[in-house]
Amino acid sequence: MHGLFVLQFWESAMNDRLERFDHNASGCITMGGKELFFKLKDMSLTGFLAELDDNFFLKSKTECNAELAGLGCDIRFHIFSPEMSGIAKLVLVEPVRERLLIALQFSVINFATGFKVFKRCLPRKEIPVNGRLFWQDQCYDFKSEDVSLNGLSVKMASQCSVTGGELISIELPRLCVSGSARVKWLMPEASKLGLAYSRLIYNREPNNQ
Repeated sequence: MHGLFVLQFWESAMNDRLERFDHNASGCITMGGKELFFKLKDMSLTGFLAELDDNFFLKSKTECNAELAGLGCDIRFHIFSPEMSGIAKLVLVEPVRERLLIALQFSVINFATGFKVFKRCLPRKEIPVNGRLFWQDQCYDFKSEDVSLNGLSVKMASQCSVTGGELISIELPRLCVSGSARVKWLMPEASKLGLAYSRLIYNREPNNQ
């Protein structure tokens, strides 16, 4: 299958995702006692496309599907920078230019502690996403102003007295995502907060984003 068609297929399968980020990173997936290393082609908050380095172990799409238990299987992954690990579902395996491309949709992501989210070392994009913040048994609506791979800045719809460093719960209904985040900075006069993801859980089936 031609590489361009594979990427178009990936975009179609992720048509409700956040904008993809081009990111020069690497990582590995595990299956049984074997590790397969990969290079990221692109990544969004909902999944990523990767090129397997170890395709000498898996020489074909059929063999890869068999080794990874087929499309829809759960795969453990670890990305080295930004440091994140978790579980994702395999949604695409295709050979492109003698390499194997795999596409995965996140199910659970755990982020390493100590992310310097607002040092601007990761790409950020102005993407409006409506969400909810839960703090002290209260629910607050917000809209994101910009989104990164490990955090977002938000504009609150009403005043919230949360303080810096607190761990709060969030929901992003458009992405079927819920989880926890830590307040990294505050701008009370403008009702703005900076949040760093701590753990994200995706409540959806693969290919139904």
